[in-house]
Amino acid sequence: MPAGSSGLLRKAASPLRTNTLSPKPTALSGQSENSHMIDVNDYRENGFVLAKGFFPPEEVEQIYADAREVFTLQMRRLGIVASRAPSESEFEAGMFKLFEADLQTFANCGKQAQHLISLHRLSLDKRIVSALKGLGLEFPNISTRPLLYFNAERLAKKEVYWRLDVHQDWRSMQGSLDSVVVWLPLIDIDKTLGALQVYPGSHKWGLLEAEIVDGYGHLRSDLDKAKLISVEVERGDALFFSTLLVHQSGTNVSPSIRWSCHFRYNNLSEPTFIERGFPHPYLYKPQSDLITPNFPSPTEVRKIFDSGES
Repeated sequence: MPAGSSGLLRKAASPLRTNTLSPKPTALSGQSENSHMIDVNDYRENGFVLAKGFFPPEEVEQIYADAREVFTLQMRRLGIVASRAPSESEFEAGMFKLFEADLQTFANCGKQAQHLISLHRLSLDKRIVSALKGLGLEFPNISTRPLLYFNAERLAKKEVYWRLDVHQDWRSMQGSLDSVVVWLPLIDIDKTLGALQVYPGSHKWGLLEAEIVDGYGHLRSDLDKAKLISVEVERGDALFFSTLLVHQSGTNVSPSIRWSCHFRYNNLSEPTFIERGFPHPYLYKPQSDLITPNFPSPTEVRKIFDSGES
């Protein structure tokens, strides 16, 4: 299989000696000086490009703050934390306690975090749309809902919930051949915290054989994992990569939680996607039974709507 990394080696020879990437981006043609920086040629050759400082850190921090508030509300209900604004160390300790004390509530918090307005707003941001068009997606369209991750071994019942082996995202999306993932760190993520690892040029190999385990397609191919590159990132950076790029989670060997999110996009103008009739593999449906039996009562409903009466 071709390594496909000659251009990367020329631009980032020093970082590659430690299998860590920190490329220098260039501006997309047609964008203003204030537009964000992406090297289109590197993307086409290597299947990914890291856009440093794509967003002001405070914009991404809002998602992190909102996600923390979701969990904090339940931690306070259960007496795990007392403050509405716990410190970083108090919050992380609270996350581990909540996971052990009430797994269902923890899982429900994780589900609510997937629907944060701040998260969805950023996935629709015009800067991302502009960058996608610059990468060749003439008619970018959302493939599936944004995903927010909070990974740590102590917050997972199975390995796939905190660390994924080599895989390709296209297998689960089955969208356009030029579909793109935009991966954003919500905190600074280095190799110790499990920086994402990518295989340059692997997007050109096509769809590889995989075994589906717990909903994830683990590659059967014998890859030389020594060629995987760790992409260390800071809050505000954005990693754009082809959905056919082979990649995996780094191993979080720290005691902390790895917070990130990613957005997936198809190109509705891509000929093979049109020819296949725009397949969409995701199934969303509600639970039919009431989760909380005998709720709500008329009295509880009236409390909500009559509370504003004088």
